[in-house]
Amino acid sequence: MRLFDRQVRVAIGEGGGPGFEIGAVGANGIPLHIKFAFEKADVGSPNTGKVTIWNLNREHLSELEKKDCVVVVRAGYADSITEAFKGTVTHASTSKEGADRMTEIELSSNMVELRDTGFSLSYAEGTKTDVIYREIAAQMGLPMSKSHGAVMQSTVLAAGFSFVGGAKNLLNCLTRIDGINWTIQDGIIQLLKPGEPISLSGYELNAASGLIGVPKRVNVSAAGGSSKGGSETAGQEGESAQLGWEVTYLMNLAIGVNSYVHISSEAVEGYFRVQKISIEGDNYEGDWMCKATVLEVTGA
Repeated sequence: MRLFDRQVRVAIGEGGGPGFEIGAVGANGIPLHIKFAFEKADVGSPNTGKVTIWNLNREHLSELEKKDCVVVVRAGYADSITEAFKGTVTHASTSKEGADRMTEIELSSNMVELRDTGFSLSYAEGTKTDVIYREIAAQMGLPMSKSHGAVMQSTVLAAGFSFVGGAKNLLNCLTRIDGINWTIQDGIIQLLKPGEPISLSGYELNAASGLIGVPKRVNVSAAGGSSKGGSETAGQEGESAQLGWEVTYLMNLAIGVNSYVHISSEAVEGYFRVQKISIEGDNYEGDWMCKATVLEVTGA
């Protein structure tokens, strides 16, 4: 197939149910046209995305109208495709584009878990915050991962602990006590010491592994936003303003937010933590790449 055998599959179903999947080559030898753009960042709010699909049939469109419809996008090359984004539909609309119908779908990741998981907890004196994190993960139905520094930050609650409210407020409360940050990335709750990658198992980014062009220096404010062309992104607590790099590379979905990467280029070489990723793809034309903002990891 033209364009390096780009492959994308989109599964759509109510509440993550069976639904249907599109993207494979049809009876006419041509897949449906699919375009997508996702934004993932090291923040406590859901990641967001947009998928545009041309010429969905009525059955497909009716599935999108169901409550809390879930869309899973997988992408890659040839026979190797990986999940790029999973989210709940927040808005979908269809319009005419010449002789075609164009459906635009807006998504939010883990919105349902954050919205619908409520807590009423009470723990005795001497309980460690680790115990409560495990309860949060169990009730939200999500796995949890910790950076090395976050593992070491568990606090003994000398006066006990009680809480009534939603998941986001509970995570904010506990991580503030421990002096760490939290985010949900690709369906996993991450707990991190400020500035740390989630793991020291990393990825190499250079010209041979897909790095495009020369990394660009950017100033990342204390609020987490980049001063170079782009919207501000709310940052995590405990991180001061610092210089970072904006890197562009061929689509590699193994690299996620808070991944550990080593960059080798004529502009910079070193170890970095991924703070933000934009993923863009189109199986007919245009971009098929990732753009990341990375911050230096000291002492690596």
